[in-house]
Amino acid sequence: MSPGIILAVLIAAIGAQLTRLVFPGRGNYVVALVCAGVGLLGAELVALGGHGGPSLGSVHPIADVVGIAIAEAGGLVLAAPRRLGRR
Repeated sequence: MSPGIILAVLIAAIGAQLTRLVFPGRGNYVVALVCAGVGLLGAELVALGGHGGPSLGSVHPIADVVGIAIAEAGGLVLAAPRRLGRR
């Protein structure tokens, strides 16, 4: 397995976990992980076009972080906050 794929998975997992820590009342972890994956893939597609900044192996970490942040922000807007008192 390529080290770039492992780095990409770690970046997506960290992005999803940070979203869950900062905004715990929005969505669930699976939604955050899907948004992080979508952001990562979108950022890599943009990076393949030459707009991704420096590369580290086969991934572009700066573009990935920006793409994940944009996708997570969109996911937070779309996710409804949990209602307190419901179990």
